Amino acid sequence: MLPVGSIRPNGWLKERLQQDLNGFTGHLDSLAPDLILKDDIYGKDRLTRKIKSKELGALGEGGDWQVQFLWWNSETQGNWWDGYIRSAILAQDSYHLKRIKNHVERILATQDADGYLGIYDKELRYKFDNENGELWSKATLLRGLLAWYEYSHDLAVLRAVERAVQNVMTNWPVNRSHPFYSIKPDVGGLSHGLAFTDVLESLYRINGNEALLAYALFCYKDFSSQVLNEDAQYAKLLQKNLPLKGHGVHTYEHLRSLAAACYASGSPQLAAALTGFLEKIQQTTTATGGPVGDEWIGGKKADATTRGYEYCSLHELMHSYTELFLKSGKTDFADKAEHLFLNAAQGARHPEKSCVAYLKTDNSYFMTGGMNGDTSVKTQTRYKYSPVHQDAAVCCVPNAGRITPYYI
Repeated sequence: MLPVGSIRPNGWLKERLQQDLNGFTGHLDSLAPDLILKDDIYGKDRLTRKIKSKELGALGEGGDWQVQFLWWNSETQGNWWDGYIRSAILAQDSYHLKRIKNHVERILATQDADGYLGIYDKELRYKFDNENGELWSKATLLRGLLAWYEYSHDLAVLRAVERAVQNVMTNWPVNRSHPFYSIKPDVGGLSHGLAFTDVLESLYRINGNEALLAYALFCYKDFSSQVLNEDAQYAKLLQKNLPLKGHGVHTYEHLRSLAAACYASGSPQLAAALTGFLEKIQQTTTATGGPVGDEWIGGKKADATTRGYEYCSLHELMHSYTELFLKSGKTDFADKAEHLFLNAAQGARHPEKSCVAYLKTDNSYFMTGGMNGDTSVKTQTRYKYSPVHQDAAVCCVPNAGRITPYYI
């Protein structure tokens, strides 16, 4: 796999990168300062037992899904920086590259003596029996740091990531711990954390440490052994008649975690599960390549007018397809990634402004908040264009900043 920055785009792809750097990708910190500038969640504002709430941006009414995931700003920050780093490298924008270098140096300064990079203080870290963002916050952060290392060849960055990953493997040892255990089956950051396999695989491609692939396999096995409401668990994937039901972005990002486990192990059983997973995803994919989930898949098939897809899911499924292409060499996966990027991903952007749709249908007649003009759900604000979407969650805009550099 070529390092970040090895390919330099021209034409409309370079223009798109620069447009995003001039817009939401280059300025999200000033567009959502409470979530980024005012919350040093990886540094002085790490989570402690005393912190019960944070400014996260999401609005809701009493009785809603109002659980405020305290890790949430780490996702906003980590995914934003990841896309920002890659975009600046590919565009060779000196102003943004300087900002990014300063950010990387600041993050490295937060690393503890034992290698810990993350969002929890010493009393909380690695001590969970329920929803948490330990692995997820690391995945979003370390993906960006590895991209910067591939470009800069700064050994201090590589060493910091290696120490951070070893810190995880020491505290949650292979086959002797359960990082995905939860007393409750409905989780967010915990199951997002399976994407830590992205970091393990990327680091393996740099240093060749086989223990990283073994840990990726362990992560998927432990994830599959827990009682969680997630589609990508091994036993569920073998049930051909069990449709996808979960939070779309989880489901589609977990595709590449299963692929990581499958190729690390060479297991025919996991290969069968992977085939079954892909067949199920085909049923939830629209004509433009958009994987439905608005925000839950809900056991329903794709439909061009009545089923929406989340911008986060667009990025995650495209990323999963590119990983499958890399592993298998099968060009069908590259075709799927290209089709999604050129159709659904571009169609969910505002044609003129630096904005994206949080949720989008293939056939869109209104972009005013509800699906195609529906006003029955007063808190539904996602079917519209915004450079932030802070009234829902600042997750799709960071991923909109990631999708173009990942495609390139």
